[in-house]
Amino acid sequence: MNPDFERNVLKGKSAERYFDFNQALFEFHELFNKDETSERSIAILGGTFLEMTLEHILYSFLPEDEKEVEKLFEYNSPLGNFSYKIQMAYCLGLIEKVVKSDLHFIRKIRNKFAHELILDFEDEQIDSWCMALEWHKIASLDYVPEGVTSLMLFQVGVNQLISNLSGHIGTARNGKRSIMNNFG
Repeated sequence: MNPDFERNVLKGKSAERYFDFNQALFEFHELFNKDETSERSIAILGGTFLEMTLEHILYSFLPEDEKEVEKLFEYNSPLGNFSYKIQMAYCLGLIEKVVKSDLHFIRKIRNKFAHELILDFEDEQIDSWCMALEWHKIASLDYVPEGVTSLMLFQVGVNQLISNLSGHIGTARNGKRSIMNNFG
C-alpha cells in the first residue's frame, strides 16, 4: 500500500476523535444558530466549541501517545486552558495570526459572559471585542452589511472560525509528530 495513503487513513483514537468532532459540530450548529438561544448561551457555547476545535487540532498534530498527550490538557497543565491552546496552536504554525487574535477576543467574550450575571452583547467592552474580530471579514472579502449587531458579528465570527479551523484538523494530521524510538 502507498505509504502516503496509509498515513492518511484514520484508525484507532484518531478515527474516534474525527467522528466525535463531526457529531459535536452538528450538535453545535443546532444549538448555536437557534433563534431562541440566549446571548449568554451563544457566547459560552461559541467560545467553548472553538476551544474544543483547537484541542482537536492539537491532538491531530501531537504524537499518538494517549497517556502523555492527555496530561497536557489537564487542568493546570501546559494546554489546560483556552489561552494556552491558542498560543500553542499559533506557535506550532497550526493557525494564522488573525485567527489567533480572533480566538483571544472570543475567549475574553466567553469568560466575561461566564463570570458576570447581567450582561449582553450591547456591553461596551463586548461590543468593542466583537467589532475587533477580523477573520470573518477576510473570509467574506471584507463585506460587513450596515446595521449588523455585535451579537451577529460574534455569531458570524465564530461560524467562520469553525469553518476555517475544521480544515486545520486534517492539515495538522498531515504534520502529525511521531515519537523517536531510537537514536541511531
